[in-house]
Parts: sequence; C-alpha cells; structure tokens
Amino acid sequence: MSAPIVGNASLSKFDMLIVGSGMGASSAAEILCAQGLKVLMLEAGANRFDGLDDPDPTHLVSHLSNDEVKCDVRGIIDPDPLAEPRTFRSSPQDGDRSYVGDVNGLPKTVGGGAVHADLKMIRFRPTDFQLGTLLGAVSGASFADWPVTYDQLEPFYLHVENAMGVQGQVGADPTEPTRSGPYPMPPGQPMYVGLLAAAGAQKLGYGAFPFPAAVTSRPYDGRPPCADCGFCAGYGCPTNAKGSPAVTTLRRALLTGNCQLWPQTRAVKLLMSPGGNAVVGVQALGYDGKPVQFQADRYLLAASPIEDARLLLLSDPGGGGVGNSSGLVGRNLMFHLETDAAGIFEERVHAYRGKGTCMAVTEFRGVPGDPNHPLGGVVEVGGPVGPLAEASGAYVGGLGMSGARLKALMRQSPLRDRVLGLTMHGEDAPQPTNIVDLDPAVRDVDGLPVARITYQNHPFELSSREFYIPKLLDLLGAAGAKYGFVDPITDVPESAHIMGTLRFGTDPAQSVCEPTGRFHDVGNLYAADGALFPTSSGFNPSLTIAALAAYVAGGIVFPGSPQSAL
Repeated sequence: MSAPIVGNASLSKFDMLIVGSGMGASSAAEILCAQGLKVLMLEAGANRFDGLDDPDPTHLVSHLSNDEVKCDVRGIIDPDPLAEPRTFRSSPQDGDRSYVGDVNGLPKTVGGGAVHADLKMIRFRPTDFQLGTLLGAVSGASFADWPVTYDQLEPFYLHVENAMGVQGQVGADPTEPTRSGPYPMPPGQPMYVGLLAAAGAQKLGYGAFPFPAAVTSRPYDGRPPCADCGFCAGYGCPTNAKGSPAVTTLRRALLTGNCQLWPQTRAVKLLMSPGGNAVVGVQALGYDGKPVQFQADRYLLAASPIEDARLLLLSDPGGGGVGNSSGLVGRNLMFHLETDAAGIFEERVHAYRGKGTCMAVTEFRGVPGDPNHPLGGVVEVGGPVGPLAEASGAYVGGLGMSGARLKALMRQSPLRDRVLGLTMHGEDAPQPTNIVDLDPAVRDVDGLPVARITYQNHPFELSSREFYIPKLLDLLGAAGAKYGFVDPITDVPESAHIMGTLRFGTDPAQSVCEPTGRFHDVGNLYAADGALFPTSSGFNPSLTIAALAAYVAGGIVFPGSPQSAL
C-alpha cells in the first residue's frame, strides 16, 4: 500500500533520486527533468494539492487555506513535536539536552517549508560570497568564501524568478546587485504600513522599496493574482497565487513526464557500497509504515540542512556519518538572528491587510569589515499575528481575560490594528561548535534517533544586533509610532532560515561537498539546498537556495557549463 504516486507512474528506472520536494529539491528537479533525466522524488509529508501533474491549470487545487485553526492549532502541514521532536542544548555543558519539542521544524508536506513561507525572494549581494576573504579570521567563527560567485549564480537567479513568478521593481533597491533581466511582473498594491515605513525611511535617508516576492500581482502561468488576504506568512495559499515550489518548479518537473513523486515516503537510510564511496539505494518507510527500497544512478539530498545531516548520520550507525572524512557533517549550522521590533500607533494601520510583507530596507545589511556599518541584514516591514494568536497570547495568556471582555477585545483587535512590525534578518556567524547530531536517547515515533541541535549565538551577530536596535526604533518613530519595543531573543532560535551543515568548497578537509554540490567522499551523492551554504548572508535565503540548486543540477547535466541547462 502506498500514497498515490504523482507524475509519471510508469517510470521504473531513474537517473536521479531526490530526497525532499521543497525549494532546493524542486528547483533541481525542474532543471534535470527538462534535460531529459528521469527523476524520483521521495517526500516524507502528504500531498495537499490536486492536479500537480495535470497540464490544465484549472485542475490545480490547493487544500490549504488562511485558517488559523487548521494551520496554527492543528498543524496540518507541520511535524508533530510529540511524534517527531527534536532536542536542543546551548552547549555540551547543558548535558545531553535542555529542551525536547519543536526546534526549527519546517513544514512536512509536498513542496516543503516554502509552502508556508511568504516567499520573499531577494538576491544575495556579491560580497556575501566572499566573507572569508573580506572579514579575515574571526575568533570562534569559520567564515569562508563560497566556491561560486554571484556572477556564476546570476543566470540561475533570473531563471528561478521567472519560473516561480517573482514580483519586483528593478532599481528600487538602493543596494541591488546587477541583473541580466527584469522581474517577470511588477509589484502589487502596497500595504498602508508599508507606505508609513517608506515615508519614515525616507526621512532618515534610507531607501525602502517593494520587497520582491514569489506572489503574483497579475495572472501568471495559469495562476490568479494575489487577493491580498494577509495570510502569506505561515499559511498555504488557497488560490496558488503564491508561487510555492509545489505549484511552480515541482509542477514543471512533473509535467515533463520525466518525474515521479512519492508522498508520505520517508527516507531513513542511505544504503552504501562496501567501500562506502557510493550510494546503492535508499531505504524508506512507505505510506503504510513498511520498509521499501529505491535505487537510482545518482542521489541528491534536499530535505533541509537539519534533516540532510540527520539522514547521513542515521546511515552510518556508530560511525561519523556518510561522507564525513572532514568531520564537518552537521557542523557550522546557521540561522538568521532575527531582531523583531514593533511600533504601536494611535491610528489604525491595518498591518494584517496585504501580503504580510511588502516593503524592505537593505541599508542595515552593512559593509564587510566596517565597524561603523556592521553586518546586519535586510529589514522587512510587516504586520502582527492572526486574531487567534493575538487573543490566546495577549488577552488570555497575558491578561487572563475571558467571557464578554475577551470577545470585545477580539472584535476590536487593538494590538493587530495598531502595530507595525520590523524584522532584521542578521548575518549568523558560522561556528564549528553549532552542530546537528543524533540524540543518544530520544527517539521519534518510528524508533529512530531524533536530531539534536547544539547552538548558541556568536558575539559577531549579537554586537551587530545591539548596533541596529536603536536604528530600528528610530525608523519606527519616523514612521509615526507612538511607542516602540524590541522582542528579546530566546535560547532556542526561532528562525525558519536554516543553513550550513554540509558546506561546499574546494578543500576536502574544510568542506563536505565539492563546488558542484557533489560529496567529496561519495561519487554519486549530491546536496542541493541551504545545507551547502558556507555563510548565511543577511537576506532571506529562499531564492539563493533555489538558484544554487538549479546551478548544481545544471552542472550534473552539463559538467563545467551549468548555464547550458537554462
């Protein structure tokens, strides 16, 4: 018994097996399938879409919606932290673990974590690929140059922007890198809070601009324009106006006839050759929970940096992990240090109306090596949480209200209606001591060791955060806020931007994968998601994950000339 196969069910021999179906996996599959390779994709989560492999776009139906109960309370696409927990500790001095539960869990569904993201698609800057050289040695950190440059990735950035349907305005970002082509569609309607923030930024000499996003502003590729319902972040799109991988790059791969997708099929072990230098199969748990095996000529990991590392460790019981002669599998785990600031207004600003984020400021990214402009990150302008989260968190949990007073406050929704939010995604210094390994005692529902996160922030990003906090508050004041505050950071990082663990580079002693994405130690195994990142940058990583995965796939098809695949 198996979940319904999506795509060409007649395929039986495969050139590539991909673990995952999210941003990196789908981007790679699109390129590989377009070039005629036969691709098998294994996805641990369920398929919440109808018609992904139907060429008629009117048959493409999402079973996700802007429903707080379904998404936030019942977690329809999230891993159950009771059945599939992760563990956390700040350092080995904490013991085996200090927390068990939901630790940076991404949605478990066809299309991956990007199904719930608001898909802000901004490019890294050329200097982001050279921080090892530009910063030099930083005590306790392991900054390194990327083995690819911005210029090498630029054609793939443009390809993904067109494949996923990104709205944006060329030249509006004052720090925008060079481009070889326009955005496929213009920005949609701005939110009122975005206009307030833009006016405040202008007063302070900053250049706020429409945030590029994979959200349609007009009909595109058979999908309707966004209705600005306000539920982009944290929710699947009910109209498919949001260009998640499921309805864009994955769908393109499936429509070639060269792709077969198995939902609810969880890869649990890579089967290795006697010498350990080649993968000969993948063991998985099928829809019915029974073991099943799959084979292909080559294999590609794109299940998220944490799950990629976990699978490599599970595949080498008692050892250091598959492909780990460097000792770096699972190390240099990075998140973005998110600094959240909120401004409270006397007027109603309706921050929940719109795409969730429509404006950005990039001047807080800083300049590598300049102490007067430390490396922070892009600042996004957005709104507060939904009404149920507002009520349960502030009115019930914080004030202990119930009955008629609670209902009255929920109708008025004063916090949501008068709050403008700013989030800076700060550069997170890579550290060899921030790692993913297997918990020695905690098991998941299938009896497998869970991923354990050992992580703490470096003074590099903490000092940058302190530098930019007053500037965030100044921006709120210039926008018209009467009060402003900054959320404290927590021990367990809350960012869904997960990077590192399988960094790529030219030196096998200092990296896990080659510049092509292939493992140094395993000739037919590749990685193609944020796990490859040597550094985190200060920008949302989704677009770079997709562009890098397309680059890796292009190199598989055309060694030495990846752009020939476009």
